[in-house]
Amino acid sequence: MDHKRSRFGSSRSTAVAVVTASAALAHLSGMSNVVSPIAPAAHSAEAAILEPALSISELAAELQVSPQTLYDLRSQGRGPTGFRVGRHLRFRRSEIEAWLARLEDEDAGRHPAGLR
Repeated sequence: MDHKRSRFGSSRSTAVAVVTASAALAHLSGMSNVVSPIAPAAHSAEAAILEPALSISELAAELQVSPQTLYDLRSQGRGPTGFRVGRHLRFRRSEIEAWLARLEDEDAGRHPAGLR
Protein backbone atom coordinates (compact mmCIF):
# COMPACT_ATOMS: atom_id res chain seq x y z
CA MET A 1 0.00 0.00 0.00
CA ASP A 2 1.06 3.55 -0.66
CA HIS A 3 1.72 5.39 2.62
CA LYS A 4 2.09 9.09 3.25
CA ARG A 5 3.56 10.67 6.33
CA SER A 6 1.55 13.42 7.95
CA ARG A 7 3.32 16.32 9.58
CA PHE A 8 2.53 14.74 12.96
CA GLY A 9 4.62 11.66 12.23
CA SER A 10 1.91 8.99 11.89
CA SER A 11 1.54 7.14 8.60
CA ARG A 12 -1.77 7.10 6.84
CA SER A 13 -2.85 5.05 3.90
CA THR A 14 -4.06 7.00 0.88
CA ALA A 15 -6.74 4.36 0.39
CA VAL A 16 -8.13 5.13 3.86
CA ALA A 17 -7.99 8.85 3.09
CA VAL A 18 -9.97 8.34 -0.12
CA VAL A 19 -12.60 6.19 1.64
CA THR A 20 -12.87 8.78 4.44
CA ALA A 21 -13.29 11.61 1.92
CA SER A 22 -15.93 9.61 0.03
CA ALA A 23 -17.79 8.86 3.25
CA ALA A 24 -17.67 12.53 4.22
CA LEU A 25 -19.35 13.50 0.94
CA ALA A 26 -21.81 10.60 0.81
CA HIS A 27 -24.69 12.83 1.92
CA LEU A 28 -24.28 14.83 -1.32
CA SER A 29 -24.75 11.84 -3.65
CA GLY A 30 -28.47 12.42 -4.13
CA MET A 31 -28.08 16.06 -5.07
CA SER A 32 -28.58 17.18 -8.63
CA ASN A 33 -26.60 19.82 -10.50
CA VAL A 34 -29.80 20.99 -12.21
CA VAL A 35 -31.23 24.21 -10.85
CA SER A 36 -35.00 24.22 -11.00
CA PRO A 37 -36.62 27.45 -12.15
CA ILE A 38 -38.64 29.30 -9.55
CA ALA A 39 -41.93 30.84 -10.58
CA PRO A 40 -41.67 34.66 -10.74
CA ALA A 41 -44.85 34.95 -8.71
CA ALA A 42 -43.28 33.18 -5.71
CA HIS A 43 -42.68 35.89 -3.15
CA SER A 44 -41.39 33.90 -0.20
CA ALA A 45 -38.03 34.93 1.22
CA GLU A 46 -36.57 31.53 0.36
CA ALA A 47 -37.68 31.73 -3.27
CA ALA A 48 -36.29 35.26 -3.62
CA ILE A 49 -32.89 34.15 -2.37
CA LEU A 50 -32.72 31.13 -4.68
CA GLU A 51 -33.99 32.91 -7.76
CA PRO A 52 -31.35 33.15 -10.52
CA ALA A 53 -29.78 36.57 -10.97
CA LEU A 54 -28.28 38.18 -14.06
CA SER A 55 -25.20 40.35 -14.28
CA ILE A 56 -25.46 43.76 -15.92
CA SER A 57 -23.76 42.42 -19.09
CA GLU A 58 -26.15 39.46 -19.28
CA LEU A 59 -29.16 41.76 -18.85
CA ALA A 60 -27.80 44.20 -21.43
CA ALA A 61 -27.28 41.35 -23.92
CA GLU A 62 -30.84 40.08 -23.39
CA LEU A 63 -32.30 43.56 -23.91
CA GLN A 64 -29.90 44.32 -26.79
CA VAL A 65 -28.66 47.54 -25.16
CA SER A 66 -25.27 48.50 -23.80
CA PRO A 67 -24.44 48.03 -20.12
CA GLN A 68 -23.92 51.82 -19.98
CA THR A 69 -27.58 52.33 -20.93
CA LEU A 70 -28.61 50.30 -17.89
CA TYR A 71 -26.19 52.20 -15.64
CA ASP A 72 -27.61 55.49 -16.97
CA LEU A 73 -31.21 54.40 -16.41
CA ARG A 74 -30.37 53.31 -12.86
CA SER A 75 -28.66 56.62 -12.09
CA GLN A 76 -31.82 58.42 -13.29
CA GLY A 77 -33.98 56.24 -11.05
CA ARG A 78 -35.58 54.56 -14.07
CA GLY A 79 -33.60 51.31 -14.16
CA PRO A 80 -34.24 47.86 -12.72
CA THR A 81 -33.85 47.20 -9.00
CA GLY A 82 -30.63 45.31 -8.38
CA PHE A 83 -28.33 44.27 -5.58
CA ARG A 84 -24.62 43.89 -5.13
CA VAL A 85 -22.65 40.78 -4.35
CA GLY A 86 -19.34 42.30 -3.43
CA ARG A 87 -18.63 44.69 -6.29
CA HIS A 88 -20.85 42.85 -8.75
CA LEU A 89 -24.30 44.16 -9.62
CA ARG A 90 -27.00 41.50 -10.02
CA PHE A 91 -30.66 41.58 -11.06
CA ARG A 92 -33.32 39.04 -10.13
CA ARG A 93 -35.45 37.84 -13.04
CA SER A 94 -38.66 38.81 -11.19
CA GLU A 95 -37.36 42.36 -10.66
CA ILE A 96 -36.47 42.64 -14.35
CA GLU A 97 -39.96 41.51 -15.38
CA ALA A 98 -41.59 43.98 -12.96
CA TRP A 99 -39.37 46.79 -14.28
CA LEU A 100 -40.22 45.97 -17.90
CA ALA A 101 -43.94 45.92 -17.02
CA ARG A 102 -43.57 49.39 -15.44
CA LEU A 103 -41.84 50.66 -18.60
CA GLU A 104 -44.65 49.26 -20.75
CA ASP A 105 -47.29 50.90 -18.52
CA GLU A 106 -45.46 54.25 -18.65
CA ASP A 107 -45.16 53.98 -22.42
CA ALA A 108 -48.85 53.09 -22.79
CA GLY A 109 -49.73 56.18 -20.75
CA ARG A 110 -47.72 58.42 -23.08
CA HIS A 111 -49.20 57.07 -26.31
CA PRO A 112 -52.86 56.71 -27.22
CA ALA A 113 -53.95 53.12 -27.90
CA GLY A 114 -54.57 53.69 -31.61
CA LEU A 115 -51.08 55.06 -32.34
CA ARG A 116 -48.92 52.24 -30.93
